[in-house]
Amino acid sequence: MKVLHIITRLNTGGTAVGLDYLTEFMSDLNCENIIAYGYCESNELDYTDSHKFRSKLIKIPSLHRSLNPIDDVRAFIQLRKVIKQNTPQVINTHTSKAGVLGRLAARSISRKIPTVHTFHGHLISGYFVPYKSFLVTVIEKLMCFFTDSLVAVTKETKDSLIKFGVGKNHDWHVIPMGIFLKDKVIKPISAENKIKLLWVGRFTDVKDPFYAVKVIEILTKQLPNVFELTMVGQGELFAPVKAMAKNLPIIFTGWVVRPFDSGIEFDLLLLTSKNEGLGIVALEAAECGRATMSRDVGGIGEFVKNNETGYLINGEAKEMADKLIQISGDKKVLEELGTTANKLLKQRFSAENMAKSYLSLYSSLSISK
Repeated sequence: MKVLHIITRLNTGGTAVGLDYLTEFMSDLNCENIIAYGYCESNELDYTDSHKFRSKLIKIPSLHRSLNPIDDVRAFIQLRKVIKQNTPQVINTHTSKAGVLGRLAARSISRKIPTVHTFHGHLISGYFVPYKSFLVTVIEKLMCFFTDSLVAVTKETKDSLIKFGVGKNHDWHVIPMGIFLKDKVIKPISAENKIKLLWVGRFTDVKDPFYAVKVIEILTKQLPNVFELTMVGQGELFAPVKAMAKNLPIIFTGWVVRPFDSGIEFDLLLLTSKNEGLGIVALEAAECGRATMSRDVGGIGEFVKNNETGYLINGEAKEMADKLIQISGDKKVLEELGTTANKLLKQRFSAENMAKSYLSLYSSLSISK
């Protein structure tokens, strides 16, 4: 089976990593994968610069995240060309802009090509001011008419979108994100009293890096010399966040390729996003035998189980700081939660299971067409 994946860009982050894992394991299932993708923003790191995909990659010159009517029309035309030249049996779009342009391009060529759109999260809440969120909702509703099946990475993502009126009475599938499970040696939690925290992501509003800095600011005042934070990534908020963190025990690394394999030591992952689909970093932390403390947003709770595989926080930075102070006296608990998170990861969130689920969906759509 030949599958064309269309994604706005392959910037270093959860969506690109997830698509990499998906296509790699689908290759092992005798599936030919093609990825059509655009350009990263100037403050982003292109994942293809540091990682070799097993899939055929086709870069679309005019496709990028920013809104530009002329470039968007060009990208639409270029995607039509890619579809005609590669004759895929299934088209799977990922991310918002590629989801619109890719599905329109597919339908403009033939209604016989099955189209799937994967929601790795959504832009309806946590990203834009209300009128923009309304516009995104209207667009996503309309795009369902150009889609055979919709996929969500969590049940919460699916339920949330249906609540907003997206995909009501449509063919939905929940396929959890999965990662490649390696025989990784899990290091014990460090014996020292200091608790090492890790934050990984784009320095952008929806990831809310300011929240993490506020947490450390509170901790430093209330319990000095006990916590330190490493923040991995960059983005448009990198400079103001770094300025806010002056004189705090925070290390900024910039972009790091595969940070969980880079040797960075940590005892607990912090996830401070305003909205998330699942948060692949929580899965990668669990592979290292580490738990996650996260704001209870999106579908995070489908992996981070409160007091089982991590901790969920419903309030502001002070609540997260208070929880960290509460657990700081017994690092053994963090080790136990990390072990449980690792077990859940292996049971339900492997890339192999993800690939099999997608292949089953693609096959059923091909037969029905």
